[in-house]
Amino acid sequence: MDATTYKQLRAFAAQYGAAVGLIWIASFAFYVIGLTRPLVGNLALLTGLLSIVAAGLLLRRFRQEVCPLRFWQTWWMGALTFMYASVLMAVAQFVYFRYIDHGQMADAYAAILQQPEAIAMMQGMMPGEDVGQAATEVIGLLRTISPIRLTFEFLIYDLALGLVLAFPTAWIAWGGSNRPTQRQSPTE
Repeated sequence: MDATTYKQLRAFAAQYGAAVGLIWIASFAFYVIGLTRPLVGNLALLTGLLSIVAAGLLLRRFRQEVCPLRFWQTWWMGALTFMYASVLMAVAQFVYFRYIDHGQMADAYAAILQQPEAIAMMQGMMPGEDVGQAATEVIGLLRTISPIRLTFEFLIYDLALGLVLAFPTAWIAWGGSNRPTQRQSPTE
């Protein structure tokens, strides 16, 4: 891969990362709403899965129309795409946690952990432990984490997840054929 192709790959990965990042932001919004309205939480999962398919289709289009890539080059472009998406997602999450949340997520988790089903599940996971005390400690810890630290934790998670998601994305991108080669006319 020459320098021009690499610059082009990075530029397209940034554009595709912006598109995938917007899908991730929508998924995060659905997740937050889904904490109080469970049906909307299902949309968060579907939107997150849609981002993988969308990234794969965008990379396939790049391979077919701009530059044919080998599998590892396609994986690298997918990883870059998810890296850019992670940065955009981190900005949106910081804005949410700093200016919008005001402890609503911690309150939602506290309400979820007080439900009998959650208590029974936690007792099964931690036999002999004081489940109420553990839930109180988790919620207390969640309330003490600063927005920037929480955003940084999500960013690290998203970057690692992006490296893994680049594999199915590259696989989807490889589902199509490379850019068609120009055929020579019979007179040549």
